[in-house]
Amino acid sequence: MIPTAIAMLGITALVGGGLGLYLRERRRRARALYMAHLESALADGILTEEEAAELKSLRTASDLSDREVRMVGLALYRRALRDVVADARVTAEEEARLRRLQMQLGLTEHDLASDRDQLRRVRLLAQIEGGRLPEVRAPLDLTADETCHWVVRATLCSPLALERREPVGVVFRPEGVEPFHVEGEREALEPNPAILPLDLGMLVITSRRAIFRGAKRRVDWPHARLETLTLYRDGLALTTADARGPRFLLVEDAELTAAILLLAARRRRTELRDVLPAPNP
Repeated sequence: MIPTAIAMLGITALVGGGLGLYLRERRRRARALYMAHLESALADGILTEEEAAELKSLRTASDLSDREVRMVGLALYRRALRDVVADARVTAEEEARLRRLQMQLGLTEHDLASDRDQLRRVRLLAQIEGGRLPEVRAPLDLTADETCHWVVRATLCSPLALERREPVGVVFRPEGVEPFHVEGEREALEPNPAILPLDLGMLVITSRRAIFRGAKRRVDWPHARLETLTLYRDGLALTTADARGPRFLLVEDAELTAAILLLAARRRRTELRDVLPAPNP
């Protein structure tokens, strides 16, 4: 009798486990179906009354809870967020599309709490795209007419003399006018054995220059003399007209730092052109 009872318990557990798996898979498919319909309805940026009614009918038929609907909406929003920042350029239209999507999906700031840093980054990139630089408190003394735009932790590095090949990155030139966006291959500076860390400190970007201040070294790159800015996956390389070669910097959020530095350098060059007298014909 006891073996039979044990066998029955085993069968019950097996059936129960199989039923649980079936129900979970059914819920997953229902959410996936709802997401596909929701994504299709929002593809043109407009949610019509007819589309809203169809989605409501699908939610009811699939018996989706409010929590499941919010999960689907959040997953869809995060996918759109990733697509927007993929090239490190956020246009005003893309930012407006994200705000509209948040409203259409009924997502609150609380729902997006874990995405707060990414949303802040998106808004900063959109601000830079619009030609506006952020202003932050300077951690060091600046000149009277100098504005601090960005401060980030950084490690000053130097390439080993025996290594001739520089890491592959995306090159920007301050005299250019093309919008900042990331395309092409980018290697990481760390842990590249040819890139030697020299000093840990911070990179400060102002309206006049980029400044590295570390425990042992200080390096200034005036915007007027900056020739190239190369972006890597985890850092930058800066070259100036009077330097023998590039100086490498490991920085947090290399893309955002590069976007701010490039705009600050271009703005400074424009200011200098406006101030300097035109050459005689």
